[in-house]
Amino acid sequence: MEKGIKKNEALLWLGSWTSRFGNIVFDYANSISIVSFFAGKPIVLALYQSSETIIQIIFNLVGGVKADNGNRKRLVIITDILAGLICFVLSFFINSGRMAMVVIAANALLALVYAFNSPTYKSLVREMIYKDRIGFYNSIAHAGSEIIGITGPILSVGLVAVIGTRGALLFDAVTFFVSALLECCLVRVVETPSKVKGSQNVITDIIEGIKYLLSERQIFFLVILSALVNFFLAGYNLLLPYTDVMYKGIFDNFYSKALAMEAAGGILGSLVISKAADRFKDNVYIMILFLSGTGIAMLAEPIIAPLQNMYLCLIPFALFGIALTSFNIILMSHVQVSVDENFLGRVFSIIFTVAVLFMPVGSFSFSSFVDAKSVGSFAIVGGGIVILSLFSLIMLKVIGSRKCSD
Repeated sequence: MEKGIKKNEALLWLGSWTSRFGNIVFDYANSISIVSFFAGKPIVLALYQSSETIIQIIFNLVGGVKADNGNRKRLVIITDILAGLICFVLSFFINSGRMAMVVIAANALLALVYAFNSPTYKSLVREMIYKDRIGFYNSIAHAGSEIIGITGPILSVGLVAVIGTRGALLFDAVTFFVSALLECCLVRVVETPSKVKGSQNVITDIIEGIKYLLSERQIFFLVILSALVNFFLAGYNLLLPYTDVMYKGIFDNFYSKALAMEAAGGILGSLVISKAADRFKDNVYIMILFLSGTGIAMLAEPIIAPLQNMYLCLIPFALFGIALTSFNIILMSHVQVSVDENFLGRVFSIIFTVAVLFMPVGSFSFSSFVDAKSVGSFAIVGGGIVILSLFSLIMLKVIGSRKCSD
């Protein structure tokens, strides 16, 4: 792998990080406004939050089709400009009588834009980054995203306090416009094969994408694996806030510390895996090894808990962050390198759609049969992931043997 940072890598990093920070400020500013003006109507905040998920489920697959049939660079530029315009227009409705309706509509529109932007952006990496540097690119991108995820909410508080909600939304608009400007400077660095023209029928193109996925056994297996992982991650995310209850009277504010340790683990995992991601991106067994690491970390939490040592109890969350980040980076890099260029957007859109669908399924399932106040419940999450990992290794053997027989 060549050393040094390439121009396209820097542009893509800055563009994605700028948009990420803008999204955090957008959500914070709008949530604060809704809570302030509709304190007695939590349904308004619920509609605001749920509109995003519903839109993504409906339009992610359409976004994948457009990513495969159109000019990906132009599409990400247009979607970022549209996101900036939405924030700009929304800023004029703050404190107005129609604020609730407009904020919900704006959030839904941004979710629609994101449904087209996200699979396209992930697919664009294939055109702008050399194959032997995609793992490195994804690692640094993830590390930066984690850092922004930690600092973004804190900076958002200060930003809204200084320039107000309207000023924060105008700031959001600028972040999206900056992203679009950076993307204009991207230059394709690899020769890409001629695209197979789509059928001009979105449904037909989605079906073609699904057929392609079913024909690629290993990629299809990884999509199913990521969906099942999200089921257990939903259980983890459900239990994590309850750690304050689990350790009540033993540790103070354990939840916030666990979040910080997980994020620190994610950053560390991104930086460590950046040195090896390009060697591992074709090794599915290494990917599953990291996945099993997340399960082992959660199995360790109930074992360590009786020691009542806060630092020891936090270690599994850091290890969880390291392992999960490594798994995600290798999975993303493997898909970007292995999938046919003509189906890359649709494969990513299927992955995102399945992930969105499985998260609420996991949340409701775990809430119904798991004791959220018991630290032992983490063993169910961890045990499920370990069993999933072992089953995945068996399935890989089966897929491999079928390939040989074919």
